[in-house]
Amino acid sequence: MASCKMVNALYAAIPLRAFRDLLIRNHMERCERCQARLVSRSEAEVLLVKPGDPGAVERLWRKIDREALRPVPVMTSHQGGRHWEWAAGAATFFAVIATTLWLLRGVQDQVVDVDSLRPAERFEISYIYVGGAPAQAFVYQPRGSDTVFVWAGKNP
Repeated sequence: MASCKMVNALYAAIPLRAFRDLLIRNHMERCERCQARLVSRSEAEVLLVKPGDPGAVERLWRKIDREALRPVPVMTSHQGGRHWEWAAGAATFFAVIATTLWLLRGVQDQVVDVDSLRPAERFEISYIYVGGAPAQAFVYQPRGSDTVFVWAGKNP
């Protein structure tokens, strides 16, 4: 149901005909809820005119003729609707771009401090004893720090 709402929102926000077509086709192929609302093949065949039913064709053409002769009202208020649709799409696009830039404002390229990469003044361990016996030494200096950690362990 959430995907149906998302599809409806995207359909309303982006007025590109190709995008809308792709959106609806993909959604109908994947959404079981929407597929359940579609008519079955047998239900659709009932609505079609069959070759052995010529009377239905005559009734159909009479209805088409009547509808064709009826004057069609001109919709002047909807002519500007297309422009509003494009304006809404453009506003949505710019809102997404602005939100993305706002969210990424704190993400910056890390500046590498060259001075922190240089080795510290010469550090030397002459010898280490643990319990009166020579020991194995492990030395660690975090990047950008003057602190040096030395860990000494007994030799096996």
